[in-house]
Amino acid sequence: MGKDSDSSSVQSHRMTKLSKPAESAAPLFELILNRFSPRVYDATAILSDADLQSLGEAFRWAPSSMNQQPWQLVFARRGSELFDRISETGLTGFNRSWAPSASAYAIVLADQLHEGAARDQAGTYFDVGLAAQQMVIQAESMGLRAHYMGGIIHDEIANAVAASNQWVVCIITLGVQGDIEGQEEAVVERERAIRTRKDPSAVYRIEG
Repeated sequence: MGKDSDSSSVQSHRMTKLSKPAESAAPLFELILNRFSPRVYDATAILSDADLQSLGEAFRWAPSSMNQQPWQLVFARRGSELFDRISETGLTGFNRSWAPSASAYAIVLADQLHEGAARDQAGTYFDVGLAAQQMVIQAESMGLRAHYMGGIIHDEIANAVAASNQWVVCIITLGVQGDIEGQEEAVVERERAIRTRKDPSAVYRIEG
């Protein structure tokens, strides 16, 4: 990871980065406990080729049904033509206000066919979800943050990446968590919102 050339100046204020650990009912692996989806990124941080390759490899080595690996990942680094196109025409609603500060977009694609036959979308999305989450955990281990975005214009993204017989599943923003000081009030409000989950009894049960 690097910084833009003008980012070496001494900050005039103390950085305010939120920590939002999960209120878990049982001990959790630290990366899972502390993972959350920020909307504030350091707009000067740059992801190197090595950074992106590590994230891509984490995605590539995920498990899948019968090892069919029905996925593809496209990284668009900030400043690239693809990144700019997605930022301008591929995002919807509130995502357009904060996502362009990320260092990169990871466009997650799922295969619609296997050996010429139509794939079951539900099973395919399950496999691709495993790969996406594996990449996100790798990002956390590298000191990065990630945020899944479903608020995208799927047809526009598909055209932008020249997807062929592929579903556009989502876009994941990647980068270094930023300083909430000076951010728009609407962004800060969502950033400070308390993390919530359903009660454990509504999610899992233990028998025997």
